[in-house]
Amino acid sequence: MAFGKQQNFVWDYSKKSDILNIHKAGQKVSGSSEFEDFTVDFDSKGQVVGIEIMYASEFLSSAGIQKEQLLKMREAEILVNKRNNYAVIWIKLMLPNLSEKSEDAIVEKNVSLPVPIIN
Repeated sequence: MAFGKQQNFVWDYSKKSDILNIHKAGQKVSGSSEFEDFTVDFDSKGQVVGIEIMYASEFLSSAGIQKEQLLKMREAEILVNKRNNYAVIWIKLMLPNLSEKSEDAIVEKNVSLPVPIIN
């Protein structure tokens, strides 16, 4: 299992269950919405505060992300772009670049989630 924390977000990835969780640090979840293999958590104001992705390595493989990278993830963040009556959600992941020899080599991946959020 891999887990981490940065200033605004906490995350964990379980290789055994293949679930990736990303949440805003210190934010209380008031409700959740499930859509296929995704769960989106909201605070009391309806703001997105968390994401859970089941079968994460399978979903993220289409973005060129490998399970080994998820296990060594350096940072994770949720990005939300609200537009009129809906929102687009991305996750930003800072992952080790497995093609580089240096352990400090990092690659940034931004992946949009196919989750409809209607305000």
